Amino acid sequence: MINFILHGLRISVERNEDSPLTSTPKGSDPNRPILFHHVKIHPNPIVTPGTLELSMAGNITHDLPRRISIEMKVTKYFFNRIPFSLPCFDNQIGSCTYDNICLNLERFEKRRRCPKRLRHLDIQCYCPFHAGVFSVKNLAVNIPRIGGYAGSFVKGDYAVNFRILDEESGELGCLNLRFAMKKRNKGWLFRI
Repeated sequence: MINFILHGLRISVERNEDSPLTSTPKGSDPNRPILFHHVKIHPNPIVTPGTLELSMAGNITHDLPRRISIEMKVTKYFFNRIPFSLPCFDNQIGSCTYDNICLNLERFEKRRRCPKRLRHLDIQCYCPFHAGVFSVKNLAVNIPRIGGYAGSFVKGDYAVNFRILDEESGELGCLNLRFAMKKRNKGWLFRI
């Protein structure tokens, strides 16, 4: 549910090297069912491997359809200005489309219970998502080690565009993020 709600509304994220990422709603379309009042991500830049803290608050104005897809476009900026659209790798990372995400959440619907680490948030984590208010504070999200060929390109600035689509490919919501990433440094005596 956390990942799904994050895709709701077009949001421009501003970053400051000394503070966490913060967001400001842009282009608030009154027909979009998901509205964000606050989105904050810390630290900036995001460190891999590491832990990211996510906070957000908003509301869903009306019940969402049962069949929802998420389209994600990831752009890396080389030399801080040359955009390169990253392809989809193994249908897991990069610019991918995730068809009918509700199929992946069915196991939670059958049990009517969210995973243990999300239970204290008091939010729904299965489809269909109902109208209501949501609030998440300091949710820890693990950022894995990115190795191999892709690992050499981790450091830099990124833009990610998430679009939530209904079964007719109509846009239910959109979220735009800009952030920086870097690899965790290793000292010869310590891991920093």
